[in-house]
Amino acid sequence: MSEKNKKMFSRIASYYDKMNSILSLGADAKWRAEAARECMLSRRPIMVLDVATGTGELALAINAEASKRGKRVIIDGIDFNEDMLEVARKKLHQKAIKNIRLQLVDALSYSSDNAFDVITSGFALRNFDSLEKFIGVTYKLLKSNGKVVFLEVAKPESKFIDFFRFYYFKVIPVIAARYNKDAYIHLVSTAWEFDKDRLIRMMKSTGFTNVKVKNLSWGAAFILTAWKRGKKASK
Repeated sequence: MSEKNKKMFSRIASYYDKMNSILSLGADAKWRAEAARECMLSRRPIMVLDVATGTGELALAINAEASKRGKRVIIDGIDFNEDMLEVARKKLHQKAIKNIRLQLVDALSYSSDNAFDVITSGFALRNFDSLEKFIGVTYKLLKSNGKVVFLEVAKPESKFIDFFRFYYFKVIPVIAARYNKDAYIHLVSTAWEFDKDRLIRMMKSTGFTNVKVKNLSWGAAFILTAWKRGKKASK
């Protein structure tokens, strides 16, 4: 990710979670819980890479879902921003969680081929300098029959689009002015412009199979799942 994005996330790290809740009208926790359920494979343990883990909310949701099901999960959370990771470290310390390991590293330079059963990312795809390169790296990092679970926001595809347009571009700038207006206008704009169809084409052309998209909250967010070769593993 660019140096500009790195500085932006540093400025908003301390209230990133709060603003995510505001931006999503409180739905972001449910979205992450749904993504976490998609990560629950039959393998023991489940090795997960959470890319752009940020403040660790998706990694924590995956860990909570695994605990609920009595599954063992080991999560490597990587991010390029130290300030975001520091927020995540405090959460892990407070909860005494040892099986989530955090590392400061850019996803595009991460090297550990065929190492993970699941690769996840929450709200990060639209911020990569090269989404195509990231998808290629993801393919290399996954084990055979590994699964991708991407959670992202996008332009809603529903009759409520006028409501979302008003909320995103009229209401949110007013709320965000208390925090960092420019950063949140950027995040909303990139969500509105994100091309899901292009993402699907990239996944398929890279070699992923069984690529599926599940819309959430009238299309305001979505979960993309896909597999690296082989048939779908049972849950």
